[in-house]
Amino acid sequence: MKKNSTLSKAVFVINVLIIAAIFVLNYFYQSNGFDFTLKCICSGGFALLGLINLAYAAVSKQKNMKFFAAMAAGLVLAMLGDVIIGYSFIFGAAIFALGHVFFVVAYCFLRKIGKTELIISGTVFALAALFLLFFPLLSFDEPIFRVVCIVYALIISCMLGKAVANFVCERTPFYAIIALASFLFFFSDLMLVFDWFIGLWDWTNEACMGTYYPALCLLAFSMNFKTRQK
Repeated sequence: MKKNSTLSKAVFVINVLIIAAIFVLNYFYQSNGFDFTLKCICSGGFALLGLINLAYAAVSKQKNMKFFAAMAAGLVLAMLGDVIIGYSFIFGAAIFALGHVFFVVAYCFLRKIGKTELIISGTVFALAALFLLFFPLLSFDEPIFRVVCIVYALIISCMLGKAVANFVCERTPFYAIIALASFLFFFSDLMLVFDWFIGLWDWTNEACMGTYYPALCLLAFSMNFKTRQK
């Protein structure tokens, strides 16, 4: 029992240290003109954290390992999307979307899909689709970019809707962490659309990355938080 307690504390400290390092590096990443190397290090940090928490969940014989595996997969795919989207928007967005799918699947392993998430997800997606279709300031160089954004909006709307519905149905700190992370993720993606396809405001890129890394860190930390629940 003492060994398990010591290991649990050690993994928690590792979570705190890696998240703190990501926050500091995110500041330098943005203040140094969004340096690609620093971006890769930050993204590698939350992916590593997901794998560490997955390994600890397996070692400590946690129940519902499917949740931990799906979360870790989503974090790794988000890291890969960070790297690839700088070279290809479509391929990078596709990998990000797949990562979101894994997050949604992970949320479904916690609670089954019900009417609440369908209503929330449908409402959020309807608003997002209307924005992408009719907002006059949006400018897509290629029509396929608009299609990619709409498909992506559907997936991330499902992610946010499911996370919020889980919290509504079971109001615990664990579900609050996931709901907050999912909202920050959604907001970050909205800022990315502002930056890439409107480009009128200088602050949108900072707003995007300023909420993106906290979102991924919270998602990774939620894995550790769940292992510490009785």
